[in-house]
Amino acid sequence: MRGGAAVDLNDLIGLDAGEARRRLEAAAERVGVIVETTPPRPVVLEGSLRVVRARRGRDGQVDLVVTRERYVPPVSP
Repeated sequence: MRGGAAVDLNDLIGLDAGEARRRLEAAAERVGVIVETTPPRPVVLEGSLRVVRARRGRDGQVDLVVTRERYVPPVSP
């Protein structure tokens, strides 16, 4: 059973992954998979995981794609 209105998935973009999960659970939304994405080239990322994509599946679950919030530039020798 759902409690209240469904979460607008656009409102989750940029949030910390934990906060996004809490908002979904508070709205009685089912959280699906949370997948961390990384750039195709080897780079160093740091910081908390931020939501970059949210999608509601056919089963009603909300899947999240997250990435680290900051790029760390390489240090020149």
